[in-house]
Amino acid sequence: PAGLNASTFPARLWYLVNSPHVRSVRWDSLAQGLLIERSLFERELLSPAGALGAAPDTFKATHFGSFVRQLNLYGFQKVPGWLGAAVLGDPGAWLPLTHPNLRRDRPELLLHIKRRTKANRQRLAAGLEVRSRQPSRFQQ
Repeated sequence: PAGLNASTFPARLWYLVNSPHVRSVRWDSLAQGLLIERSLFERELLSPAGALGAAPDTFKATHFGSFVRQLNLYGFQKVPGWLGAAVLGDPGAWLPLTHPNLRRDRPELLLHIKRRTKANRQRLAAGLEVRSRQPSRFQQ
């Protein structure tokens, strides 16, 4: 969407979930949340030999825990009591996540996904707008 910096975490995540080349991240059946298959995600996107050419250097993290920490910092939450499987197989292999501003048919909502920092929480509590910062020279 217009106004969204393509190098931000939410934009990169949006690219992944909508990429036909990435098999480890997909929409849930309602298109209102994400399903991430950890071991495949690690092979596809976090390992130096991974990325399948589809999304090289999408995330600087090399450990799944670091990626999950980023999800948490942006307000993503695990879906409690999720029992469904994205595909036939082990339902425990998929990590279900949700965010109120992540919907397949509403990409403009990505503009409202902000990193949760102390300063951002204070700005939101004061009724002020929170803007995404420009990427550092290391993120470009």
